[in-house]
Amino acid sequence: NKKHVALTFDDGPHPKVTKQILDLLAKYDAKATFFMLGSRVEYYPDLVREVNAAGHEIGNYTWTHPVLTKMDSSKVLQEFEQTEQAIFTVLGENTKIFRPPYGATNDRVKNLIPRTSVNWSIDTLDWKHRNAAKLLPMVKQQMHNNAIILMHDIHQPTADALDRVLASIQAAGYEMVTISELNAYLP
Repeated sequence: NKKHVALTFDDGPHPKVTKQILDLLAKYDAKATFFMLGSRVEYYPDLVREVNAAGHEIGNYTWTHPVLTKMDSSKVLQEFEQTEQAIFTVLGENTKIFRPPYGATNDRVKNLIPRTSVNWSIDTLDWKHRNAAKLLPMVKQQMHNNAIILMHDIHQPTADALDRVLASIQAAGYEMVTISELNAYLP
């Protein structure tokens, strides 16, 4: 009977912003999924371990954030595999989920990537506005059960607004879960 929402953060990890987000998620006993770029995983392995140790899910988000539908198949696989190897090197385990940058995917890309592909149902547009005052209204306006909320853990305004967003989601009776946890609740 409980309502669920999956919080997702793309493009990280970021040494300052991701840490702030982790603290806020802990404050609200919320879990999230972090879709990480392999190049950043390689640069911030301790932070990747910290996200994982806090019980959050880590997904593959490619190495360089390309538009996969405009690349040949070998390059698509290289983006995925290089990131997967970086995450495995740091955590000793493979990811379960994948997000295509820009949400750009098609049947060819989906068939190439051996992971469940996950986009979103609520785009906060934090990447565009970079304005803390706009995050909560975007979430409230579109909120629904089993929503997947897109945010980015590389923009300071997102971290600045997150306390109010998490308080609002919790007050509305939603449990904040990872993508894999959300999938378990879906019919």
